[in-house]
This record gives sequence, structure tokens and C-alpha cells, in this order.
Amino acid sequence: MTDTPNTWVAMTAATVPVPASTDGRYPAERQLIGVGLFIARYEDGRWRFARRVSAIPAGVPEAAVLENIADRLPAQGTLIGWHVDHALMPTLLDAAATAPPIVAHHFLGRLHRLLQGAVVDLALGHGTAALATIAADMAIRAPQWDADTVSCAWASGRIEGVRYDLADEALAIWRVFVRAAGLAGLDAEAATDAWVAQRKRLRLVKRAG
Repeated sequence: MTDTPNTWVAMTAATVPVPASTDGRYPAERQLIGVGLFIARYEDGRWRFARRVSAIPAGVPEAAVLENIADRLPAQGTLIGWHVDHALMPTLLDAAATAPPIVAHHFLGRLHRLLQGAVVDLALGHGTAALATIAADMAIRAPQWDADTVSCAWASGRIEGVRYDLADEALAIWRVFVRAAGLAGLDAEAATDAWVAQRKRLRLVKRAG
């Protein structure tokens, strides 16, 4: 998409509802249980990609997600998300507000550094439509999140499915962004397709071995 070094970070998050305490001291809220990143970097005429996911089961504080993902955030780049202002950022900031000070400071510093670049909210202009719906219109696969399934996975500790969905949704956000760029995104789309195909081949080889 450009001949100068650039980095794009597609980010998504998963939460579960937490009911209010029976004594009325704590209101109902949502707890962060995972963050997914798809990082694309273009430099010297070559695309490089990476997927990073952090997800936790019940009993692990949400600060663990922030701590695990903080060092994955590039120093600069363009953040891409879905409902960034109304969902993604409030979720991350709420989690940071209850995290240990050292974790909150580290994560918020990294996040602020990234946000100093451009921010693209792909949900703008689509109202309340889900990412999966918009992606499907572009022939792009995105997870269909089911609240009960996510909550059960979190409660039981079987979070592999959540990890996969976070990774897939971050990739879908990147693909929608690239597809929306039209002709300017053709090279990035081809490189992404090649990267995904290579990852699939490596998995097959690993299983066969």
C-alpha cells in the first residue's frame, strides 16, 4: 500500500458479563477475557505479518491480559478496530482501571504510544451491524460470537476456541480494511492470502510429522 515503512495493528477484544454482587456493593459489569492482534508491517517492499492473542479463564484477573499484550503493541502504527470508541477502548480502559498500578501504567503507556498514530474505526457508517455481517458481504470470514458459548468456555477454562476466534476476528478486521482500500490494497491482500496459506501448510506438515 506504500513504499515507506508502515505498521498496522488490527485489534479486537472479548468480554463476559459479571453479575452484580448480592450485597449490592458491586454493580454488574463486563470483564475483559481476551485481546487479539493482527500486526501487518510493510518495509523494503515486503509484507510481514504476526498474530498475537492473550486469553484467560475464570479465576485469572483481567490485568493478565493487559500485561501479556502490552509488549506486543508496536511503538507506532495505525490502529484498526470495530467500534473503537464505543466498545474497544472503554473495555481496555475499564480493565486498566482495576489492574495493579504497575501493569496499568505499562499497558496504558504502550497503548497511548500506539494511539498517537492514526486510528481507523471500520464500524463507522455501518450503524449497529456486526463485523461478521459486513465481512460476509465482502466474502471474508469472521467469527460469529455467541455470548453463552464464550461465557461457558471462560468459566470452564476451555478457552482455546476463544483464542482462535480472537485471532480470526483480528485477521478479519485487517482483511476488511485492506478490501475497503480497493486497488491500493491489492498487494496487501495478496500478501495476506499467501501468509495464511503458508501457515495452513505448516500446520498440516506439523500434524503429519
